[in-house]
Amino acid sequence: MIRDLWKPTRLVFLAGICISTVWVLSRAIATPKAEKPQEQTYPLPEKVPLSGWELQTSSPLPKTEELPLGREYQYRRQAASLAIQSRIMLSDGNISRLLFVHTPIKSANANLQMKHHPGVGYYGILAHKEQAYLSACVNSRGESTVNEPQFMQNRYKYDLQVTRVLPWILGQEPLLDQRCLWTLMSTPLPTNAKADPAATEETLKTLESAWFSWHRWWELHFPPVKS
Repeated sequence: MIRDLWKPTRLVFLAGICISTVWVLSRAIATPKAEKPQEQTYPLPEKVPLSGWELQTSSPLPKTEELPLGREYQYRRQAASLAIQSRIMLSDGNISRLLFVHTPIKSANANLQMKHHPGVGYYGILAHKEQAYLSACVNSRGESTVNEPQFMQNRYKYDLQVTRVLPWILGQEPLLDQRCLWTLMSTPLPTNAKADPAATEETLKTLESAWFSWHRWWELHFPPVKS
C-alpha cells in the first residue's frame, strides 16, 4: 500500500521540479543578456559612532567615473586624529587595485600587511611617509576581505543560501551580492616614528582598534539590496 501511495506522490514531486526548472530557464532566457549590473547609490549616514573616538566632521565624497558617492568622517581622541573614507560599490574585492588606482598610496600598497582578526575578518595595514593606513572591504554578509579570492569565498559561503533563492528567482535580489563598503582609514604617524619602530606599531594598533569598532557597527547597519 505504501508503494502504491508513493507512486503518485513521486509523480507530483517530479512534475513540480520540471515546472520550476522550465520557469527559471524561461525567465533567464527572457532577461536581456546585455544588461550590466547597475551601480546603485547607497548614501552613507552622516554619523557613525566609533568606540573611544569623537566625530568632528562628516562630508560627502564626490562621485567619479569609477567611484560612487561616498563619505569622509573625521574623528578625534585627545591629540590623535583619524580620517575614514568609505564608499559602497560593486567590486571584485581587490583592495590593492583600489589603493593603486584611487589613492596617493599607489605602488606603496605592495607593502600592505594583511592581517586577520576572528569575528571581523581580513584587513590590510601600512605605514607610508607620515601616515598609517588601514583598508579592507566590509561585506554585506560575512567577514571583511582584502583580495578577490577572499571576497568571492565570502559570496559563495554566505550568499548561496536556500533562503535567498526565492528572492533571486523573483528578481528582488542578485544571487551574489557584489557590494563592498570600501574603507580607508588613516592617522598621522608620530614625529619620532622613523627612529622608533615601536611608535609606528602602536599607531597601527590604534587603527586596528578603530577598525574593529567600525566593522561591528556596519555588520548591523549594512543597507539591504535595492530592488
